[in-house]
Amino acid sequence: MHDRKGHRLAGLGIGLALLLAGCGSDDGTGVRNVDGTQTASGSGTASGSGTASGQAAACKPVGDAAGADATIAVELKEWTVLPARADVPAGTVTFEARNTGEDAHELVVVRAADPASLPLAADGTVDEDKLPEGAFVGEIEAFPAKQTCPGTFELAAGSYALFCNILETEADGAKENHYANGMRTRFEARG
Repeated sequence: MHDRKGHRLAGLGIGLALLLAGCGSDDGTGVRNVDGTQTASGSGTASGSGTASGQAAACKPVGDAAGADATIAVELKEWTVLPARADVPAGTVTFEARNTGEDAHELVVVRAADPASLPLAADGTVDEDKLPEGAFVGEIEAFPAKQTCPGTFELAAGSYALFCNILETEADGAKENHYANGMRTRFEARG
C-alpha cells in the first residue's frame, strides 16, 4: 500500500512539474491555445496538444500602468474587441482588457493599417512570426471570463490592430478561431 501511495505522489509531482514548465515566458510568437499550449506558426507543428479546455491562467498584468499617459477600457467578448475609444494620443497607453464573454480571451497589439489583412497561418490565426519587423507591440495573455487584466504599451503615432489570437478546440472537436470569428479592431495613436 505504501508503495502505491509513493507512486501516486511521484506521478502528481511529475504532473505538477510539467504544468509549471508550461507556464514559462512567452516571446509573443505563435498562437496561444486556451489551455496554455502554444501552436507554432508556419510549420504546422505544435509544442502542445493543440486543444483547449476552456480554462486560462489568471490575469498576468503587462507593464507599469502607473506611468501611463492614457487608459482605455477594451471589452473582449464573443466575437468582438470593443475599445471605449477608437484613438488616443501617442505615448504610454494602458489597455484595461475586460473579458465580459464566456470564453478566455487575450489582447494582442500590433502596428498595422488593417486588422483584417494581417498574415495568416494555415489554421486561419494570425501568424505573428510573419508580421513585419517591429510590428508586434505586445499582448495580454489569455485570461478567464468575467475578469479584467491591464496591459501597458508604448504606442508611437500610427494605426494598430487589437485582436484575440486564440484557437481552441471545443468538446465536439470543432475549432474556434477567435480572430477569424471577428475578434479584431483598428485603433489609432495620434501624433
